[in-house]
Amino acid sequence: MWLRGFVIAGVVCLAASCSIGGTESTITTTEALVDLTTTEPVELTTTSTTLAPLSEPSFPAYSIVQRISGSDGDTVVVLLDKTSYSILTDVDLYDVIADVVDRFPPIVAAHVVDSPAAAEAVLSEEPTDEQVQTLGEHYFLSLEDGFRLVYRGPYADLGSSVLGS
Repeated sequence: MWLRGFVIAGVVCLAASCSIGGTESTITTTEALVDLTTTEPVELTTTSTTLAPLSEPSFPAYSIVQRISGSDGDTVVVLLDKTSYSILTDVDLYDVIADVVDRFPPIVAAHVVDSPAAAEAVLSEEPTDEQVQTLGEHYFLSLEDGFRLVYRGPYADLGSSVLGS
């Protein structure tokens, strides 16, 4: 019977250690087992470490509304979902571009906007005055040459940076 107790303890240890994720937590299990050769209970304590599930990305939701293929890579227009954020930071914009480049290669140029009108205007070679105004309010970030980020519109005072740095 004591063998059955050790088998149960082994199964508990195995089950507790088969978790995948990111954050560690410790679980301690105590069971009282009865050894049939004596009448005294035997205490068994096991400790295992498990990982919490991976979390969802914290940057805004987006969709690629235009994609133009090129010999060196594609140009995409990224439309942010305004309902997925209340405050938009430069870090959020950087994370969106990094995700797009990582998930949808090859990307050599990208334009991040938050309105369908800006998405239509951003690739216009000769934008109208109305389109220029729309872009000034709703065009936030561009990726140039596959690595250079240029902040635009309300974020223009941030200048530029390099993707991956």
